Amino acid sequence: MADIVELVVRYAHIVSAILWIGGLGFSVMVLRSAISRVGVSARKDTMLQLIPIANRFIPRTGASTIVFGTILYFMMGNFDPQILWGTTWGWLMLAALILAVGLLVFGIGIVRRASERMLKHMNEDACTHGPEVAALQNTSSRGQLVALLWGFFILVLMVVATGGL
Repeated sequence: MADIVELVVRYAHIVSAILWIGGLGFSVMVLRSAISRVGVSARKDTMLQLIPIANRFIPRTGASTIVFGTILYFMMGNFDPQILWGTTWGWLMLAALILAVGLLVFGIGIVRRASERMLKHMNEDACTHGPEVAALQNTSSRGQLVALLWGFFILVLMVVATGGL
């Protein structure tokens, strides 16, 4: 029974991570490029629709990745402190967990906050905050790129911990 539970938790962790980092990757590599080619009014309408969805989806998948990853970490370490904190595997996985929590906090604190402030300005009837909105777009865009790279680094740590690379 424990093997089935671990398999389900592992699957949920991997799917959540794919959705989290995949969502960031899609945003950085596809949406940023596509949105810059669209007219201003269509861009605004698109962003008004996308931002609320992304601001719910990305943090939720990040949180579920961390929750399932934490459960999996303890299960794979057999809840044994010697394995969890006394092995290279345990330290690398713990580092990946801490970095994932940091990534989620960064994403919510920087990227989501900037996009919510941008959304507020876009919802104004006659927004006169063009330079501020542009700065918020840059913050959000750069933050997404940093988050994506950060996520790939965490992935590399986990692969190294499991004996890959």
